[in-house]
Amino acid sequence: MGPLLNGSDKILIVGGYGQVGKSIAKRLAPNFPHRVVIAGRNLDKSVAAADAIGHGVEGRAIDIFAANDFGPLGGVTLVVVCLDQTNTRFVEQCLARGIHYIDISANDDFLSQVEALDDLAKQLGATAILSVGVAPGLTNMLAAAARDRMESVERIDILLEIGLGDHHGRAAVEWMLDNLDATYEIRENGRLKSVRSFGESIQIGIPGQQGERPAYRFGFSDQHVIGRTLDVPAVSTWIRFENRVSTWLFAIASRAGLGRLLRRHWWRRIAVWLFMNVHIGSDICGVAVRATGRNKDGSETLMIGLIGREEARMTAVVAAEVARQFLFGRMAPGVFHSHQVISMDPVIAAIRQDLPDLVVTL
Repeated sequence: MGPLLNGSDKILIVGGYGQVGKSIAKRLAPNFPHRVVIAGRNLDKSVAAADAIGHGVEGRAIDIFAANDFGPLGGVTLVVVCLDQTNTRFVEQCLARGIHYIDISANDDFLSQVEALDDLAKQLGATAILSVGVAPGLTNMLAAAARDRMESVERIDILLEIGLGDHHGRAAVEWMLDNLDATYEIRENGRLKSVRSFGESIQIGIPGQQGERPAYRFGFSDQHVIGRTLDVPAVSTWIRFENRVSTWLFAIASRAGLGRLLRRHWWRRIAVWLFMNVHIGSDICGVAVRATGRNKDGSETLMIGLIGREEARMTAVVAAEVARQFLFGRMAPGVFHSHQVISMDPVIAAIRQDLPDLVVTL
């Protein structure tokens, strides 16, 4: 079956000259020559990034936050968004035109708003795929795989481990700082519970590593989405850095209210610069899911996960593979999260091709 592209239909990557967006374009362009469009508010940057990639990639200017800047959507079949949004106006404009939509956002408030557009998408024959990347994305798929391998699941714990030696994009760093001491709600045994980032810790490991280490609560969207879509009574996401001292320092800083200080202009600029320019340790990116309940072999827990590196690179690989599966898969219209419509094995295969040293334990 051929791809869902006719004539000169385009794939528009919004935020395409950013770290993740450019990496997605590099992976799609060879397979879809003269079809990929890099877009952002700065036309010069869009064109420069497009020229650097080649394969007929085009550069366009678009401001998805402007009131009526939707002209660049002409001739577009699929939009991939690599920017955080606070409302669904742009998403609605895409769906209203029958344009399919993929988003790598990790903000659950925004994702919940997009979920509410399911009827609109179905009416106009458009498909939206959310939770695309590492966390959310791979974590969602691993959680779904764990649930399917067990007879019953009472609880799922999701872990993201990252190295401070990695190079993170500005958007990812700013989102991390914004959520350093955020308060949010999770579902525990069918009831809502208010929790705080870095407010609690658990001991958890990653298959392929030795032993367990502390990890701390963090407000990633995957825990909320898994709770809504997989009917699991309790879901929590935890984070840690490869460097144990750094993890401990972040926990102390969060409890001391440093997150509020980092919302001030100068302190924020300093913190963002440090994250983007000072690299300590490795560029590891590990994800794991621990499901608790009743396993088919009689045990009470199941651990699955993988250890890769370069979180932004892995996000781009996942997003490109999701786009490929969508374009060749003829998916039903509506709003979905990745674990509901995307096959995990080809995603892992794509990451393994890009990162031959990937360690996967299913």
